[in-house]
Amino acid sequence: MPAFRECILQTFVPGFLRDIFRKKHPEENLEIKYSKKKQEMRQDPFLDFLAKAKEFGEARGNALTAAGIAVCLVIAGVLVYGYLQRSGEAKAVEAFGKAMVAYSTGDERSAVESFKAVVDNNKNSPQAAYSAYVLGSIFLREQKYDEAVSWFTTAASGNSKAGFVVADAQEGLAECYEAKGNREEALKCLSKALDDSRLRYRLAAIAWKAALISRELGKPDEAAQFCKRIESDTTSAAAEYRQKARNLIETITVARSN
Repeated sequence: MPAFRECILQTFVPGFLRDIFRKKHPEENLEIKYSKKKQEMRQDPFLDFLAKAKEFGEARGNALTAAGIAVCLVIAGVLVYGYLQRSGEAKAVEAFGKAMVAYSTGDERSAVESFKAVVDNNKNSPQAAYSAYVLGSIFLREQKYDEAVSWFTTAASGNSKAGFVVADAQEGLAECYEAKGNREEALKCLSKALDDSRLRYRLAAIAWKAALISRELGKPDEAAQFCKRIESDTTSAAAEYRQKARNLIETITVARSN
């Protein structure tokens, strides 16, 4: 996560804003090379950011969680707010940018209220989904799981233009349900995440979580199926999970034969 945040800072955030973030995270001052792509997505600067963040995630997908995506949103929000001052975009986007600035400068109470206002006043906008996702991440971090579930659910049903944030909300929900001890519901959310092509770059990490939960629930056949999905994943992100998946399949096979 430190390397991921610094990459985003280096690539997208003006110098004076980088200083603000580094003062809050002085140990994370790293230099990382990042290949820029998808230059054609210029009409919406936030979506442009998400596309670039996703490319980075494809190389480091196993390290990204709900909290990691939320960090992207915080930094992107500051960037978009600066853009809005120049372009005069819609009020929904401006309100989201202001909430992000409040959050990034440590005024979390004000930020939470601002994010809630964005959701309430702009229900069908991508910014409502972004805001709901950040709220879910905040409450997940604070172990307020019922509130986190509510906001991740809102994000998951958000505007499709919100990009992979809508899909990743399912993994956020899974984290909440697992923490609450509801592994059945966590497994359902992970299965939905696996079926969403926008999270293909995290397939192995999500499938491994699903395999472990399936095994804990006494569902060896489902666990084996998730492991086979990992084995069929040829991306570099799956490398650290392939042997684990093979070992689990072997363990399941041995258990059946006894």
